[in-house]
Amino acid sequence: MLRSIIDQSQYEITRLIATGGMGEVYEAKQLGFNGFQKKVAIKTLLEEHAKNDLFIEMFIQEAKLAATLIHENIIQIYQLGYTNEGYYIVMEYVEGVSLHGLLEHLKRFKKEMLPTNLAVFLCSKIARALAYAHSREDDFGRLLNVIHRDVCPNNIMITVEGQPKLADFGIARAQNIGSIMDKSTSKIFGKLPYMSPSQAKMKELDFHADIFGLGAVLFECLSGEPIRKVDSLETLLKMAENGEVDWSLLPEDLKPEIKNLLKNMLSDKKVYPDIDSLAQELEMYIYRDGYGPTIKSMQKYLQKEMSILYNRNKMAESSTIRKPTEMKKIQNMATLIIDQ
Repeated sequence: MLRSIIDQSQYEITRLIATGGMGEVYEAKQLGFNGFQKKVAIKTLLEEHAKNDLFIEMFIQEAKLAATLIHENIIQIYQLGYTNEGYYIVMEYVEGVSLHGLLEHLKRFKKEMLPTNLAVFLCSKIARALAYAHSREDDFGRLLNVIHRDVCPNNIMITVEGQPKLADFGIARAQNIGSIMDKSTSKIFGKLPYMSPSQAKMKELDFHADIFGLGAVLFECLSGEPIRKVDSLETLLKMAENGEVDWSLLPEDLKPEIKNLLKNMLSDKKVYPDIDSLAQELEMYIYRDGYGPTIKSMQKYLQKEMSILYNRNKMAESSTIRKPTEMKKIQNMATLIIDQ
């Protein structure tokens, strides 16, 4: 009976994909026996956060929590590691575009919004991912009450096959997992343009915070603008605390049922008993005639509107894609334990 495997994991980093407020994400190749290779993404903490206990705790918690979430619409976590350069997370590499990138492309080059049916389809998939996360239990059957707390266009990816995927559980909370984040009451976690009033006021949160964030995402897909947009951080915080939404940004010809759906999602009152109910409502809208958009529909739309995603040569030459960084390797010892 096999009980353990001790092996050496090696990752060759090929390019920097993106830099965020907390870390950097690289494209890399996992190298294995006899020429085995697998494309992965590697996330690291920024140098200025690498020795900060709070950010380290968030980073480790993200890896541990997200590793338990196995869903087609959630980016998979493979490994948490540590080297002399700091902590790193190995995760699923997504070939595609962020929703933020898609919306910016449509606004800048196409002067149009994401079609309503595709926007609702995308949000229905993310709603299913969130419903799955919210329903997760620990090893003792206790509900974890996972709340993402950072649902926004930057944290939603769309693969070249048209599959939406939720990313970045870096500030997610699970009720049964203790954290020094709980003691950081002076810090607001999340992005103000997508934040519910309760989150902005640093109150106890439940699934409704994610419904609100997803409502803000759907709003932006349909209007091309965030629900609230000002230059002053102080003003933005006050607007978030008050739940202010600039409804005038929505298209005048938007169907009443979609506007009502948005008002329910962006209400400070709990209209839905859970996010599963919201997912059903989104699905009922797009499939009301018996057939509606699928991942194939999304793929065809991307092929038409962002053809550069499907042309690797142009992608490499594009100024929006970062050039390969100096090649370097990450190695660690990985241990696999198999119970009898």
